[in-house]
Amino acid sequence: MKPLNIPVLVLILVIGAGFGAQMLEALAARGHSLPIAGWLTTAVLLALSAVLLAYGVPMRRYLLESAERREKPSYAPRRHQIDLPTAYRTVLLARACAYTGAVVGGLFTGQALFLLLTGTGDPLGAVLPTAAAAVSGIVLGVLGVVVERWGKLPPDGDGPAEGAEAGS
Repeated sequence: MKPLNIPVLVLILVIGAGFGAQMLEALAARGHSLPIAGWLTTAVLLALSAVLLAYGVPMRRYLLESAERREKPSYAPRRHQIDLPTAYRTVLLARACAYTGAVVGGLFTGQALFLLLTGTGDPLGAVLPTAAAAVSGIVLGVLGVVVERWGKLPPDGDGPAEGAEAGS
């Protein structure tokens, strides 16, 4: 599996910010009430970040212990255990969180910037919760990229790249 492409995630964030600002602009131009992110959105995004971190830390510990055992082999029992399906699901969750964080963080960043620049919303009732949701979405995206990188397996020395050349 190829690692996440950071420029694509940044592009998704920027497009999401433009869409979020344009959505509020269109609603304001038609005289509709503007949808504002509440504090619950921030809490849910931070809870999802905590769940991702709770699954990612054991995987990181296991891979660090494996690297340590490659350098200094030992017959002592492992301190950290994780099975392959759990590690794979954790990497998939991290990838999903990275994309979700980019989309949600972009939408709420655009909305927060629109509210801030136009002066449309109450600073404490509209701008602050929307900005907090934007920051928590970006945190979720960054954490998704970090945990996905934690799950990278080291290269094996006996793979096809190390063997004989193709065609010989």
